[in-house]
Amino acid sequence: MPFAVPYLVFNGEGQDALTFYADVFQAEITSVQRFKEMNNFDGDAVFGERLMHSRLAKNGEEFIYITDAPYDGFTIGNRVTILINFETEDDIKYAYEVLSATGKVEMELQVAFWGSTYAQVTDRFGVFWQLNFDKKVELSMRSTFFINLLS
Repeated sequence: MPFAVPYLVFNGEGQDALTFYADVFQAEITSVQRFKEMNNFDGDAVFGERLMHSRLAKNGEEFIYITDAPYDGFTIGNRVTILINFETEDDIKYAYEVLSATGKVEMELQVAFWGSTYAQVTDRFGVFWQLNFDKKVELSMRSTFFINLLS
């Protein structure tokens, strides 16, 4: 079953937010990736240190992802996106096709440099979706944020 994870977006305060929320929820920081780690990164040192992706987990269950906005269009109010981790490649392709038919593709469906099949689409209602399928990860039952989009 796919599961949803709140993805909090910040404008340079990502590291502070990650540390803060780890403390608030007594959670473990399980992943930190910075923009400077991207293939062919050509930004400045300050931007390179910003969070590209980070994860918090509690009792082994991931429940919050945090990033810094990599674009100029950041405004207060679009700090949360929804990331769906799909179980099959067919499921992510179907969701991408349906969302992009009437929405705006922010990032084409592709194999990302970290190895997952990934896309970003803003749907016709203005909801920003991150679609992810990782062949290497066997999804287990999640205790929080269940969403079965393709039942």
